[in-house]
Amino acid sequence: MRSARWRWVVAALALLGAALWLVVVDRSRAPEDGRRLPSSRQEASQEETAREAASRHTTSQPPALAASAEPAATLGDLPVLGPSPDDRHDGPAHPHPITPRHLEMQHENGLIALLNDAMSARDGARMRELVHEYRRTHPGDPSRLQDGYEIIAGCLEVPGEESRAAAEGYYAEHRASTVRRFVRAICLEGG
Repeated sequence: MRSARWRWVVAALALLGAALWLVVVDRSRAPEDGRRLPSSRQEASQEETAREAASRHTTSQPPALAASAEPAATLGDLPVLGPSPDDRHDGPAHPHPITPRHLEMQHENGLIALLNDAMSARDGARMRELVHEYRRTHPGDPSRLQDGYEIIAGCLEVPGEESRAAAEGYYAEHRASTVRRFVRAICLEGG
């Protein structure tokens, strides 16, 4: 009985000694500036990346913050950044030039977002106004989105056989349209 108790005491002391040794070794590896060591490789790489980013920003001039910079009067007032790592990236700028085609695509995407909002609100009259604006400003519509939105507006405003027939025709003909699923859900399934 006495030898079993003695073994437990020796084992406990050995574990306590090993734990104390690990703490002492861990503290000796700690950085001198008081930071704690990361507990995983992922944390170590994140801290290293943050240190590298901080060292890059220690130039003679601090970079201008977008919030504190004067807003540009137009998109054309902002400089275009070059691809070279030596190009200055210290203020608001474009990674590529904004062309009239870019502005046209931005306007078209904005109209589509407004049409989707009006469709979600089940506002057929607002959809018709937006489709009219869409047709006026973007006459070339290879995807035939304008027709699809107009059909949905018709289904919302005047549900019936005529609007359902137009929806069935659009659904059958324009299989790659992004509006097709909305035509199905709102006009054909009554959703």
